[in-house]
Amino acid sequence: MHIKKYLDIFYFVIINYKILRKGVITMVCQTLKLGTACTFMSPKGCSFNGGACYSIVESCQGCDRVKEFDAGPYCISYPNPSLKWKMGACNFATHIKAKAPVQNATKVNPLKASKRSAR
Repeated sequence: MHIKKYLDIFYFVIINYKILRKGVITMVCQTLKLGTACTFMSPKGCSFNGGACYSIVESCQGCDRVKEFDAGPYCISYPNPSLKWKMGACNFATHIKAKAPVQNATKVNPLKASKRSAR
């Protein structure tokens, strides 16, 4: 009887795991994003806060990481996109270009510059 119980658990784990690379095993989402690899999925179900991923926010529109599922649009990189946008731009966003910091033109003393080049 114990062997059957262990075999059932073993088969459940094997069916719900997906081997992506040699030696790397990840779980496949069984809640909202069916068929995608999910780091929060466990044999007991989704271990993320609330037991499922949250839908995208308005700021995510146009991002390449947004994928349409049966339950609606979801981010494939982060389970709660609203937290990523809370403190500013999301670091996963592909539709926003990062602005390079503007460097102020610093004035160089010509005497010091000539002395440095003479060395």
